[in-house]
Order: sequence, then C-alpha cells, then structure tokens
Amino acid sequence: MFGGLFALALLLIALASYMAVVSYARASVQKELQASASVFKRIWTLKSDALQTNAVLLSRDFGFKSALATHDTATVESAFDNLQGRLNIETGLIIGRDGQPMAGEQGSLGQTLAGALSRKDEFGAVNGIIAIDTHPYQAVAAPVMAPDRLGWVVFAQRLDDNEMQNLQGLSSIPIKAGILTQTRGGLWLGPQEQTRDYKPSSLSFFIDKSLQTKAASMVHSSRGTMIAVATPLPNLDSQQKSVLLLSYPLSSALKSYQPLLTALLAIGLFGLCMVVAASLYLARNLTRPILALKDAAFALRDGRPGQVRITTQDEMADLASAFNDMAVSIEDRERDITLLAKSDMATGLPNRSAFEDYIGGLRDKGIDSGVVVVCIGIDRYAHIRAVWGVSYAHTLIARLQDILVRIFANAYIARLSADTLGLCLHPCEVDQALPLARAIAARLDKRIKVTEDQSLDVMVSLGVYHMANARPTPDEMIERALIALDQARAAKTRIALFDPRIYSELADTLLLTDQLYAALASKALQVWYQPKFSYRESRIISVEALVRWNHAERGYVSPQRFVQIAEETGAIRDLTTQVLHTCIADQGRLKSAGFDLDISINYSGRLLSDEAYNAHALNICDQAVGQICLEITETAVIEDPRIGLAAINTFVDRGLEISIDDFGTGLSSLAYLKQIPAHELKIDRSFIMEIESGQRDALLVRSAIDLAHGLGMKVTAEGVETAAAFTLLQSMGCDIAQGYGIGKPMPFGDLILFLNDFSGMSETKTQMPTYRNRKAV
Repeated sequence: MFGGLFALALLLIALASYMAVVSYARASVQKELQASASVFKRIWTLKSDALQTNAVLLSRDFGFKSALATHDTATVESAFDNLQGRLNIETGLIIGRDGQPMAGEQGSLGQTLAGALSRKDEFGAVNGIIAIDTHPYQAVAAPVMAPDRLGWVVFAQRLDDNEMQNLQGLSSIPIKAGILTQTRGGLWLGPQEQTRDYKPSSLSFFIDKSLQTKAASMVHSSRGTMIAVATPLPNLDSQQKSVLLLSYPLSSALKSYQPLLTALLAIGLFGLCMVVAASLYLARNLTRPILALKDAAFALRDGRPGQVRITTQDEMADLASAFNDMAVSIEDRERDITLLAKSDMATGLPNRSAFEDYIGGLRDKGIDSGVVVVCIGIDRYAHIRAVWGVSYAHTLIARLQDILVRIFANAYIARLSADTLGLCLHPCEVDQALPLARAIAARLDKRIKVTEDQSLDVMVSLGVYHMANARPTPDEMIERALIALDQARAAKTRIALFDPRIYSELADTLLLTDQLYAALASKALQVWYQPKFSYRESRIISVEALVRWNHAERGYVSPQRFVQIAEETGAIRDLTTQVLHTCIADQGRLKSAGFDLDISINYSGRLLSDEAYNAHALNICDQAVGQICLEITETAVIEDPRIGLAAINTFVDRGLEISIDDFGTGLSSLAYLKQIPAHELKIDRSFIMEIESGQRDALLVRSAIDLAHGLGMKVTAEGVETAAAFTLLQSMGCDIAQGYGIGKPMPFGDLILFLNDFSGMSETKTQMPTYRNRKAV
C-alpha cells in the first residue's frame, strides 16, 4: 500500500513536471510563431502596397481610361501587358464595365477574380487572398473611374512553395507555413499540402469558430502533436476567409528538455524502488502479527477456536493477549447463549429449535425413513396454569417428560410450545405410528402425581406424522405433526394422523388469499343481482347484490369460501367498499332505464364493530339514488350486542333499511330480535326448501311470518324454486319471494333483459310469475 501510494505521488509529480515543461516549450514556440506571423504580415502589406500603387497609376491614366470606355481592346491589352512586363508581375487582368475580363488572365483565375469584384461596392483599391483550384493568390484591384466605375485593374501573385519557404527562412526555428482558406464549398489549403496531416495542440486565434474547428481537425500527423498559430489575412472575395497557419512539432520543441525529463524519471524510479523495499521490510516485521490477529478473528467468527500465539514482548503481544482473553469470554458466552436458544428455561427441556436440529441430524446421518414425530397437546393447560399457577404447570410438563422417557428410552423429547410436547422416535414403521400414539395416550390419560401431595387428571390430544419415503424439512415435519394435532382437536378425537388432503387445502387457502387480494386490486370481482318479487305489488321491487369471482384458472369460486377468507384476513373492508360503489352506480343506471329498484347488500358482522368503516360506508350510501338495504345476520349482533345495536341504529337514522338475514339458522333470540330496529326478516332457504313436504317447517315459517309482522317487519322468503312453494308462501302472508323460481343471480346486463322480459306483473297473485330467461346464469 505504501509503495503504491508513493508510486502514485511520483506519477503525479512526473505528470506535473512534464506538463510544466510542455507548457513552457509551447509558450516559447508560440511566441516565435507569432513573431514570424507579424513579419509575414508586414511583408504582405509592403508587397500589397507596391502592387496597389502600380494598379492605381494604370487605372488613372487618361488614355487607358478612354480605351477602356470605348472598348478599345487592343489599346487596353497593350497598356496592361506593358505595365505587367515592366513590373514583372506573375498574372493579372483588366475587367470591363460588364464584369468580363478584357485583357490578361482569361482562365479560372480571371473568372474567379471577376466574380469576386462584381460583388464589391468600393470605389477605392482593394487587396486580399483569393483561392483558385486550391491555390491561394495575393491579389490587388484598383477601380477605373470616369467618373463612374468603368472596370478594374487587377494584379495577382501566386503564394507558392517558394513564397512559403522564404517566410519559413525568416524564423529562427524550422517552422512550417501555409495559407488556409475557407469557402462555401469547404476547406482548402495552400501550397503546403502536408499541413493536412498536422494536429495543433492549440491555435492562437481564428476568424470564426467554424474555421477554427476545421483547421484543428486538419492539422494532425502521425509524427505527434504540433504547435500552431493562425493569423487572419484579408480576403478579396467576401465569401472566402483565409488565415496564415504556422506550425512547429511539439516533439522538436521538447528535445532540449529531454535530459531534464530523463533525470526526473531516473530519480522517481530509484525512489520507488527504495519505498517498495522499505514497505516489504515493514510488512514482514509489523504486519505479520496483525495478519495473525485477522486469521484468529475470522476463526472466531466462524465458530472455531480463535487463539493467537504470542512470541514477542512488545505492544502487539499485549494486543494479542487481550484478544485471547476476549476470545475465551466470547466462547463462554456463546455456549451459554446456545444453551438458552436450544432449551426451555422453565423446564430445562429442549425447545423447538433443538428438536429441529435433532431431526436434521438424523437426516445428516442418512436416516430418511422410519421417523415418526408426535405432538402431544395438553388439554385445559391454560386452565391448569390459571388455577394452580405457572410453577405447578411447569412441574406438570417435567412429570410428563419423565413418564415419556421411561416409556421410550431412545426417544427425543422437547417442549414445542407452552402446552405441547414433541416426541421423535426411530426406527418406526408406518403401521406402528398409531399404536405408538395410542400407547402414549393410554399412559398419560391417568392421574399423575405432580407434587408430593397433589395429583392431577391429565387429558392429551396427539398429532402424528410419519416420514416414509418423502424428504420434508425438519420444520415441515414438525408443522405437519402440529397440523395433525389441530385436526384431532377440531374433530374432537384423541389421536389424528397427518392428512395431506387437509394440509393441501390449507396451502390452497393461503394461495387463494393472495389471489383474492390481487383480484380486489384489479377489480376482477363482479356484482350480480337476484330479483325479489313482491306479492303485494305483483312485480320485481328490489334485487339482492351478490359477489361473483370468475377466476382465470379456478373458474367460479364459491362465494362462501372467498367471503369467509375476506372476513378472516380483513379484506372484507375492500370487498364491501367495491360492492357499495358498484351497487350505487348500477342503481343509477337502472333508474335511467326506467326501473326504480331497491338494492339489498350483505353487510358482514365483522364490520359492525368498526366505527370508522361504518362511517365510511354511510358516506358511500348517501350517494344512492334509491333505497339501500343492508342485510345483517342476527348472530353478528349477538356477538357484541352493544356495539352491533349502536351501529344498526346509526344506519337506520341515516335512512338505510336493515334486513335480518338467515333467520332461524343461528342462535336466534327473541330478546335481540325485539331490540333490532329492522325493516325486513329473511327466512333462510333451509326452511323454504322443505315447506311443501314438512309440516314442522311450514309451521315454523308461518310462525316466523306472523312474528315479523307483529314486530312491524316485512318478510322475505329465500330459496323459492317451485310454484307450490310460491303459492303456499303467498297464502301464509309472506311479503317477498326470492329464489331460482323467480330469477337466478345474473350480471347487470342480463338483469336489464330480465326486467324487460318479465311478464309476471299481469299474472294473478296465486300463480308464480313467468318470464323468458335469456341466459342460464
């Protein structure tokens, strides 16, 4: 680490030194390049002035102007050739009033010069660079005025390699020079074509950003980075922009600094070697004890003995000694913690975790079959602990453990919960599991002496799980034995062998619970409606809302099943909320279609004690356009009369009707029936289905109708499926009939069709109404 840090520091110093040298060399070369550019610009100005003076003299000659005005081409050419030869000018031309060359250069240069000058509005001489076929020219032009402009006198000098070499000779360093010209068609270069390969590290200034970008992208070479300076030059053509590009290789500029850089590199490498050697020495003598401590700490973490061997008398030895003491203390505490975690503190028996470890140990030994797990539940344990005390109850557990040990010397016994003991025995065949459980029950179902002067009759229930060829985990084996114990208690039998069918039903119920929450979140549950026929009005006056769940894989799920799950898990709130919103919206749609119907909605007794939800349900019902009736079972009120009756009174005060659902199936009480301010009494279908054949059922139904009428309630009979039952109920004075004989539960769309097709309004009251059922729902 120290060697790496030092190497990093040396690298940073080397980079800083190199950058400083490069910066200094670059600045020196740029100053030389800028000085050379100033000299070239001065020479440019002198040459331009000389050419401009001669061009102006010719343009002002009276004879020349006369010949130009009269288009005397011979005189114009003679005068121009005379002056060009006397001045030794490379090329030039005379441009007439029409903008076309009259004498001199007639090629592409002449056309380009003529085009450039045609865009000039000046009345004085102009000069600048103009590029022809990638070759730059230095040109001057003087207008011929008489007094209007008759044309132009133009002289041009090509800036070839000789010109650039003359410029390069003015510098003290071997620079490269070139003219860089930009036109609308792209980027052109002057005679120094090799500058296309240069890559400048920086350019001092350019005419504009676009030219700067193009110049920077063109000056690139495999020979390395170049230092360049660009100086703007005047342009004869306004559509062209030109710069003088002077460049010098950075590698050449750095040659004089090479000895210094080499010395710095040698010093850095020597220092790095020294630091690495010193770091290795320190690591061998100082970090070895630290590494030993690290290995001991990892061993202690993994549960292995972690001790450090002490060989010195320095500070590291003191640290190692303290670590060894700490390791011993941790091992002692871990042993105590493990004992606490694996045993029941009240009785000293192994707990469930230790029981799982024992079963897992059997699996590790290759024992995969013939293992039986028995869960022994002590009935009335809570009563024993409440009457005799906790200490007495714990002593009872210990006595039961002693009895089991005397019966099964090789069994492993643990306390799984307060009132449950676990027993694991192997080998044991599957046909021996139940006899084994019966022997345990027979031995424990006796009067057991708990203390010296107290005995107690103990009753136990046993759940048995036998592992044959399956390979469940230890936790699964214990859970299955506990499930068997619950099955025994639910069936009120002493012993039960684990039934995988019931186990799968429990697992399926858990899965269905998750699917129910998903269905509520996606609003996959539907509300169907079953019509209710009024005997008095001979028509459908209301419907009952019933929830249906068409699962993608299960098909239609039984409402009794998923509603029970919803009540047990608390999802009944979301379910009821969705039903209320749907029913209120559908009631408005029914009214718009011409059907003013009441809607009855089942309201779970689990919600009556939830004051916050009751208030929420009332706020939803306040939005209804018709009458809403909440159907509540009588047993829901009996469970908590004070809260239930208060909630019902609140509903009634807000204008809702209350119906007592499933009357006659629960622990009906006339006292509670008298206190409930209900508007309707619904007789359960179990009485209506037997009303035709059983006189006792008929008598009970008639009595219930008379009782309800006496209390001011109307009566609805559920399960009306035959005409005889329909007529008999009418004769008994029943108010409303509901059942498959009237109409099955149906979706909202089918309900509209049903109401339109219903023909029972014109029937006599002694006949069951008839209709055309469009769909079997």
